[in-house]
Order: sequence, then C-alpha cells, then structure tokens
Amino acid sequence: MNSMLVRRRGFLQAAGTVGASLSLGAPLLAQDFPARPVTLICPFAAGGSVDQYMRALAVASAKHMGGQNVIIDNKPGAGGLYSASLVSKARPDGYTLAMTSGSIFRAPWLEPKAGISPLTDFTYVIGMTSLEFCAVVRADSSYRNFADFMKAGKAKPTQFAAGDPTTAVPVLMKGIEEKYGGEFQHIPYKSGADMVNALLGGHVGIVLDSVGSYVSQINAGKLRLLAALGTSRFKAWPDVPTAVEQGYDVVVSSPMGLIGPPAMKPATVQSLHDIFRKAMREPEIERMLDLLNQPEWYRNSKDFESYAQKTYQETGEMLRRAKLI
Repeated sequence: MNSMLVRRRGFLQAAGTVGASLSLGAPLLAQDFPARPVTLICPFAAGGSVDQYMRALAVASAKHMGGQNVIIDNKPGAGGLYSASLVSKARPDGYTLAMTSGSIFRAPWLEPKAGISPLTDFTYVIGMTSLEFCAVVRADSSYRNFADFMKAGKAKPTQFAAGDPTTAVPVLMKGIEEKYGGEFQHIPYKSGADMVNALLGGHVGIVLDSVGSYVSQINAGKLRLLAALGTSRFKAWPDVPTAVEQGYDVVVSSPMGLIGPPAMKPATVQSLHDIFRKAMREPEIERMLDLLNQPEWYRNSKDFESYAQKTYQETGEMLRRAKLI
C-alpha cells in the first residue's frame, strides 16, 4: 500500500479560506507518494552498461508510480563519487536518488578529503544488480588468455584501460602487482563506450571493465574475451574461463542499488523500495540483465544498509593488505 506524504502548508490568512480547505478534506493535506517525477542520478556516462540498465529501470518503474515518471540524470565523475555527493546533499523527500558505485566504499579510505561517508551520508533504498567484470581485447590481439597479460606485465610495464582510479579494477590491480609481481599501468577512461572505441582503434591493448558495454562487439567478433573476472563463467560465453581458473586470484564484481539522502522518512523509503522491487520483476529488466550479462542482486533496505557497512570495513582491510593505505 502506498504511504501518504503530508504536505506542509503555510498559515492560511482568511477564515473563509480555512473553512474551504477543511471542507475539501484530507486529499488537500496529503497525497500518495510520488506526486511528481522521481530523478535517478546515473554515476556514469550515457551509453554504458549502468546507463542502459537505469533507462530500462525508468521504463519499468513508471508502471508502478501512479502515472509519474522516472528521469535519468547522468552525472559522471570521480568514479561515481560526484553523483553520490549530489544525492547526499539533496532534499530527503524521496524525489532524488542515485545508483551506487563501489567507489563510495573505497574513497573514504583512499581520498579522505572527498568528504563522503557510506555510514552517515546516505539512505539505502534497495539493492538491484551487480556489475560483472571481464578482461577483453581486440580480436587480433596477441594476448590469447589472461596469463599472457599477466606475463606481459612481468616482462615490462604493461598498460590496461579501466575506469576512474577509485573504481574497482585499478585498486584491484595494485593488489595484483603486490601479490604476483609485474607492473601494470592504468589508463583511465570515463565510460565503457570510450573504452570500446579505444580498443577498436588500437589505442589500448586490453580493457578490464564490466562486461555489459562490450557484448555487441564481442558477439560481432570484433572483440575477444580473455577471462571472466568474477567467481563463475559468463552464461553467454561458457567456454571463456575465469581468471581464477587460469591460475590468478583475480575476482571483482560491483553490486549496485539505489541510495538517497540521509534522514529519509521510513515510509518514503518503503514506498520507493516497493516500486522498484516491482520494476525489477518486469520483463524489460529481465531482458536487460540477460543482455548485459548481469545477475539480479536484490537486497531490501535493511540488508542493503548492512551490506554497505560490512563492505566499507572489509574494503579498508583489503586496502591495508594491498599497502594502498
């Protein structure tokens, strides 16, 4: 059942106006949430896998919002920290949310001046999906498997493309250097679309990124997977082994969900949770997850918050082990 969102009103001056208001009853003083469009801030540029998922989500969730729409607002920057900063400062009325990125759990350790705390600056609404990562090269690359890439890094400094320095892969590769040796130089890009173009143009030799942005080019034979960087192989390409299967303890994924400003009312959070949970069951979302090779990662509000608290602490421990802090 939708919760009721009470509207604050100024003092009414004339007794006649007060009487008229009272005669109209409760609908003037309260109305179902949402009463206007809800904005979802996308932490990455248009065209990437997160943007594609969120635009499908906007269509699916509109079916459950009583005639209101969802607006996607792309605010890329700092590996997702810019969008997180924006939503942390928004009014806590439920009309501005953002998709998380894993950077909110790393940045407080790596960049304390970023001023973001995953423990105090957000309301966790719902966990939704998880970005699954891959190692991908151009079809004519000399790298035949993930081991070739790792061996190249031991022979000489070897470049790889990935997102912002605070995103999952660059941090992971620092730990890989510490564990396996070699030198891997990170070339940052703003979006998956940019990295696709860089690969096809021969500007970079390998990309380590979430797989969704590369599906069409892989299926067209222009790009080639070296490894799945998760705990299991991709359903779409079952012959491609994981990095772990190739002898390297390289595992990365990035669960994502919707967050809002701190101090949101529990009833509003519940309404939003219910709307987006229904949207997650819509056929267009299921099709998009299949297209992007992403699993569903549903967590209710309480469990999503618990995940955030645990992940923040575990991230700090991982960064210490990797000697990054």
